[in-house]
Amino acid sequence: MNVRIHSPLRNSLAACLGLAAVLLAAGCSAAPPGATRNSPAVGPVQRHHDVTDFPPFPVPDTYNGLSNNVYTMVQKAKTGTAPGGFHVTVKPDMVFWLNCIGRGTALVSSPGIALKWSVPCNDGSSPRGINFAPEASAVGHVTFVLVTSTRGSKWEIRIDEYAPRGVHVAPDKIPSRTTTTTTR
Repeated sequence: MNVRIHSPLRNSLAACLGLAAVLLAAGCSAAPPGATRNSPAVGPVQRHHDVTDFPPFPVPDTYNGLSNNVYTMVQKAKTGTAPGGFHVTVKPDMVFWLNCIGRGTALVSSPGIALKWSVPCNDGSSPRGINFAPEASAVGHVTFVLVTSTRGSKWEIRIDEYAPRGVHVAPDKIPSRTTTTTTR
């Protein structure tokens, strides 16, 4: 079904679309002549090749995670450039944190619990996490977890699980209120 737009509406529609195009073009910034790579006009440029070590892990050892459940670290963050692996006891709900510096991808896999997950490499500043619930029959058993990355890249992995009963997250520090008064 075709609908014909009458003349007064057609003119105002065309005017609005034209104005929107002009505003859109005006909103797009362009660097001034002579701007260099790291100038404020261009913005910072990520350089993956300069980064060789991971910053301190940004997630605390105990934290509120998915559905406000309390999780705690069971495998401290490990790093490597060659394929590496370790054994872990399978729990009902686990969190795998994976990070990578360089190009390509990092992969964590464990055939025993049907885990295979990868993340893209970058500057290593933000690890990615996945909540993983293995089959009930695997819970309590020990499985082998393998971590690999693209040649020339560096990986980092950490594993968390539900915290035992009675473990609570420390509350955030309440900022003090300081008031400055001046008398005249």
